[in-house]
Amino acid sequence: MRVTFRYPDRSEMGSSSGQTFHNMVAGGVTLARRLLNILMSEGPFIGASVPTVGSSCDARSLHYKCPVMNKRTQNGFTLLELMVTLLVAGIVLSIGVPSFMEFQRNNAMVSAANQMISGLYLARTEAVKRQVPVTLCGSPAPTIAAPICGAGGNGGFIVFVDENNNGVVGDPTDGNAVVDAGEVVLLKRAAPGGTINVVGNGGEYIAYGSNGFLVAQAPGHAQPSTTAMLYCDERGNKDTGGQSAARVVNVAVTGRAQVMRAQADVVAAVAATGGVCP
Repeated sequence: MRVTFRYPDRSEMGSSSGQTFHNMVAGGVTLARRLLNILMSEGPFIGASVPTVGSSCDARSLHYKCPVMNKRTQNGFTLLELMVTLLVAGIVLSIGVPSFMEFQRNNAMVSAANQMISGLYLARTEAVKRQVPVTLCGSPAPTIAAPICGAGGNGGFIVFVDENNNGVVGDPTDGNAVVDAGEVVLLKRAAPGGTINVVGNGGEYIAYGSNGFLVAQAPGHAQPSTTAMLYCDERGNKDTGGQSAARVVNVAVTGRAQVMRAQADVVAAVAATGGVCP
């Protein structure tokens, strides 16, 4: 608001003296100042200065929004978004982790059983090809330079030609299921490891004759050849889609080996081997 005062001329003043004129002017100026003070205290008015960045917001500028200094764009998550994300991640992990662990156990079990099957096939094939006895036996240290047959391997085994090629027919060391001097080791396999426990019936060996058939009992051994091996982990004889989580490797009289998965076969293997697979 702009206030303008007009000075009266002498004709309008009539017979008033100069002192009276000056008093009127001073009174008008005082009135104008009071009016300006009232307007400034009540709110914004025309001509009032707007507070700038760095200025203080005093009583005269309360009706103005003080500028925000150094305003920057902030990007991120709200607390609610973070909680929802963690909840979804927890649900996914609770479903996926157990399934992944079950997948790993199944793979380990399948690998252990198939490893034994491969060893038996090799032993049988080599026996027929070489026309000499070939034996697969458990070994406590199958991967060393000169492994031996023995207990404590928990599924670790070796396959060797059970004939020392000394030219002696009927040598007592031939086909005795013992690694003798001059006998060639064809295969070395470490134990499955993990929680898989392996137990078999009979002795710690499976002997094949030159015809590829199973040798019932090797010379000099008190125990017969193994015909059933039980593979069991911490799941026991658990039903996994109609089949057992455990495995059984059976060896027929003909020398043929196969893997059994039925829960009934596991129960029969437990009885035959004296193992434990609840």
